[in-house]
Amino acid sequence: SLKAEAKTKGYETEFVERAFSQVKFHQRAVKADRSQPEKVETLDTYLPKRIPDWKVKKARTLYKKHLPLLSEIGKKYSVQPRFIVALWGLETNFGKIMGNYNVISALTTLSYEGRREAFFKKQLWASLDIIQQGHISVNKMKGSWAGAMGQNQFMPTSFLAYAVDGDGDGKKDIWGNPADVFSSMANYLKK
Repeated sequence: SLKAEAKTKGYETEFVERAFSQVKFHQRAVKADRSQPEKVETLDTYLPKRIPDWKVKKARTLYKKHLPLLSEIGKKYSVQPRFIVALWGLETNFGKIMGNYNVISALTTLSYEGRREAFFKKQLWASLDIIQQGHISVNKMKGSWAGAMGQNQFMPTSFLAYAVDGDGDGKKDIWGNPADVFSSMANYLKK
């Protein structure tokens, strides 16, 4: 039914068939969605878990390594480079933990499951737009169980709103291109 709905939204049949060709139901994604923590953490409980000393050291090292690019992007977007690196570290441990779910498959699962159907359908259509625009292929579009993608962990609608082609190659590659990753984070923070 989601494939049929995609076609009514104007996506070509061949494109829809290709995009949905690897879709499978992810029970683990449904379980994760249903067991989101209800407890709100305080800054005192959150910071020690999310910012251990090793992560601060790694952030400082990567900040220095990428400083020329970060400085250029920081100036362009009026965002301090340290905030870009901090967000990068919090979201994906500097690109190390981006999720290994096929995004179309994860979003189809959560749209079908129905608890938050409208939200996940909106993300699914946005992910199809991203693929159709040529930023990434279906096979390489990997993310979290909820469809958060790349080193920024953008949901597909956030990608469409904030992702930037930082190096001018015509693609917004938040999975592997540091110029695009950092520019997209800076654009997000600026807006």
